[in-house]
Amino acid sequence: MTEGIKLLKVLLRASEKAGNIARVCRQNQTLFKLLIQEKKDDEKNPRFFQDFKTLADVLIQECIRHEIKQEFPELAKMVRGEETNVFSNTLGKTVVVEVRPSCAETTELLSVVLDNDVETAQLLAIEIHREVTLAEVPIDGTLDDCDFDIDINDLGIWIDPIDATADYINGKTLVDEATGLHLSGLRCVTVLIGAYSRSSGHALLGVVNQPFYLNNNSQWRGHCYWGFSNGEKCQCSFVKPNCMNKVAIVSRVEDENVREKLEQNGYNLIAVAGAGYKILSIAIGLADVYILSKPTTFRWDTCGPQALLRSLGGGIIDFAKFVNNKNSNDLDIKYYEHETSFANRGGLIAYRDLTSLEDLRKSLVIHTKL
Repeated sequence: MTEGIKLLKVLLRASEKAGNIARVCRQNQTLFKLLIQEKKDDEKNPRFFQDFKTLADVLIQECIRHEIKQEFPELAKMVRGEETNVFSNTLGKTVVVEVRPSCAETTELLSVVLDNDVETAQLLAIEIHREVTLAEVPIDGTLDDCDFDIDINDLGIWIDPIDATADYINGKTLVDEATGLHLSGLRCVTVLIGAYSRSSGHALLGVVNQPFYLNNNSQWRGHCYWGFSNGEKCQCSFVKPNCMNKVAIVSRVEDENVREKLEQNGYNLIAVAGAGYKILSIAIGLADVYILSKPTTFRWDTCGPQALLRSLGGGIIDFAKFVNNKNSNDLDIKYYEHETSFANRGGLIAYRDLTSLEDLRKSLVIHTKL
């Protein structure tokens, strides 16, 4: 087995374990009420009036790090995520959240966070330490025909443990019936894991897990997608959609000038929640492009989904560079080990193929003055 396939299997299993934790936290109401902790002002994303940090976020991030460490100890040092692993409980005790060697030790740690609620802590610890097999991961097809390698020593990893946290907490579902896009709700929640080349900055391998994909008899099941791209070697877990529908996903607070120009050129604009879900929707064909002119996404939002799009012949590029430097060949959002600012400062454009991007160029580069 190549290192690439070995890593993919680790990330798939880790994403499903993350999905299990997210579901347990969300479906147990007593537990769910304990998990919500409002972020401090300096941690808030400017898009939201309220933005929450949950213990589930931290647990999932540290759980994924732990799973990677089991197979690739050196790579675990290169894992970065949205959250810190420091959590304060209602008694004012601050705890460094981590996966301990045994279920009993993890239970003991979490019980401190949960105000000595040992029963609830044990429920979480059991999920953290439960073995997840590859057969449990809800992907299309199998990995039997997959064959790619990857230089583990050149990798960095970005994690977004629960993207669309507000929708994870609120859970209010709204669907655009014409396109099938979920405007809000649990379907918009994703676990995002992306591996990138530290030398080139390119996103190489991405896993996007939707923990709340289907609800049968009040029980949620997820769906998982993966993609790999490195040079001419591209593989992914699903068939690339070839249709174009002139649907563009935008932020609810997108610039009116951008919106107007897109609509003038025939785009149907849909505002949906969750950066990960927005980009995933481009990959699976629910929309053609996702446009964001503002610096409100971050490296952890885009690394995993970008690898998915790259495996299809698409990608994620810098919005500002696209509209201001139409002849540039260096538009891709890239990831580097020593970055100190993690915002995608120039905004972004996510696209599935070059045809969509060229069609968008006519709307933005020719007509928009920014």
